Amino acid sequence: MIKKARVKKNNTKFAVLFVLFVFVIILISAVLKVASVIRQSKFDGNNRFTISVSNNKNLEVISFSPNNHSISTLRIEDGKKDLKLGQFLKIPMDGFIMGDSLKTDKDISGLMNDILFSYNKIKTNLTIIDILRLVFASKTTALNNIEVYSISISWDENRIDKIVEKIFKDEEIEKENQTIEIINTTDIGGLGGRLAKLIANMGGGVIQVSTRNNNPQKESLILYNGKKTFTVDKLNKVLGFKPTISSKQSIADITIIIGEDNKDPLTF
Repeated sequence: MIKKARVKKNNTKFAVLFVLFVFVIILISAVLKVASVIRQSKFDGNNRFTISVSNNKNLEVISFSPNNHSISTLRIEDGKKDLKLGQFLKIPMDGFIMGDSLKTDKDISGLMNDILFSYNKIKTNLTIIDILRLVFASKTTALNNIEVYSISISWDENRIDKIVEKIFKDEEIEKENQTIEIINTTDIGGLGGRLAKLIANMGGGVIQVSTRNNNPQKESLILYNGKKTFTVDKLNKVLGFKPTISSKQSIADITIIIGEDNKDPLTF
């Protein structure tokens, strides 16, 4: 009897330890998964974040500015879902959300709620953490700091630019106020000017654009002197060009060299 009691006690102890072991494994797995999702998240809650939202009929761009506690929505009439918004508007896009059931005519808070609750049905490159942060931003932004604009793809470029340049400036880039030079070494005319417009819409100060296609560079670079700034990091994120400390003195704080590696496909 005593032996049987000991065996039963040992079995119970083993079962408890096994359950605890499984629980710890599940807990560690869950923590690692959450940590992975957080690492993959794009919106840091501190800097401007711009996304596109579309359904089977409508297309709009929503830009969140935590520094100004404001949100701007740009509705694009006659916009197609496959429209390359970054190139069309000359702005950096941080994410996209596509869902045929989304009702884009709702206010921003209601729209973000719909996106959250239909997260498993939509197409997006944002994590659930990103969506939760955007929902929080939409609910904590005062109504008088929420602006809605409309444009049409049939409008001329200058008319569109006048609206776009008011909406998407990054406050941190404006604050740093670094001067930027652009050198286009490719044989594609106007590429430097297009990049200059994108940077201006971000709030950057382009002081010179030049073409030097007699000496094409294979690799696109962002050259800077001294400390790597937020502006350099943002340009690297948007363009994908390699940030490199410059060994030469330049007329600008930052020099962007457009190389042959940016020709196909064009990123701006």
